[in-house]
Amino acid sequence: MTGAKRRDFAPLERYDPRTIGPYRLVSRLGRGGMARVYLALSPAGRLVAVKTILADRSRDEDFRRRFAREVQAARLVSGVFTAAVMAADPDADTPWLATAFVPAPSLRDVVDECGPLPPDAVRWLAAGVAEALSAIHGVGLVHRDLSPGNILVTLDGPKVIDFGLALADDQETANLVGTIAYMAPEQVEGDSGTRESDVYAMGATLLFAGTGHAPYAGSAMKIMSAVRSREPDLTGLADALAPLVESCLQRRARRRPTTEQVVDGFRTVLAGRERAHEAASWLPRPVVELLYEHERRVRPAVESGPAPIPPRRPVPAPERVPAPERVPA
Repeated sequence: MTGAKRRDFAPLERYDPRTIGPYRLVSRLGRGGMARVYLALSPAGRLVAVKTILADRSRDEDFRRRFAREVQAARLVSGVFTAAVMAADPDADTPWLATAFVPAPSLRDVVDECGPLPPDAVRWLAAGVAEALSAIHGVGLVHRDLSPGNILVTLDGPKVIDFGLALADDQETANLVGTIAYMAPEQVEGDSGTRESDVYAMGATLLFAGTGHAPYAGSAMKIMSAVRSREPDLTGLADALAPLVESCLQRRARRRPTTEQVVDGFRTVLAGRERAHEAASWLPRPVVELLYEHERRVRPAVESGPAPIPPRRPVPAPERVPAPERVPA
């Protein structure tokens, strides 16, 4: 299950619900191919993001099981590394999941709006994502769909979201699932994905962060063919980032670094950096301004609240047409 592609506020439409569970919906946050996400308020006034299955998917038992698995996976991972789960009802007529709202852009939005990141910012991102993956793997899960759209860039560090494709690391699936441009070669060949597959996806995501493009481009079929036969496109990648990215993108899974090794490699960069705990020490000013802008966007969305449902226009009664007069024979 993929989340919304972009986290912009949009008014609720006529056919959107006004409440889901105990939460009052405020606006739309976005829509993916299988789910919609709303900004909402808890009964105590906390901001939450409520994700719900699209109506045409709610009767699909296989999809409902996948959504329930997402809820279970998200509950296992600490809110330090992802959006903390507040409540969920995977058994509702329309299943839903409520998480703490994180007012931050995705990595894709950051690069689209501000351009590729400099090497130190990519290293900072790598350490944070690797730390999050370590936490995910530590509870026995594999994410399987890490990509720029599933990483939120916050002032507290990157957060990994969207566990719709997560599986226990001893589970398998015969389906090809994930974001194809960031998928490891073994997943393209039909494997369900492993911790090493997540590391490959992290490397592909770091390549995007530093260059603005994925390892391979084109249609799904072209990408699948290229993954099998060509080396990844590293055009524009800074020399300082090449060892890290190339190691993560190794075709053979056992040659890739562990997430712990990626974090350890950050220690030398961290040493001597003033105010290293602040994102502003690593990110370019335009990106920091974008993060603050996303926080500021929340206030008008909440204060305006949901628009009232427009009244239905009465259907006019059909005009009576007088019967034609009979002409005497």
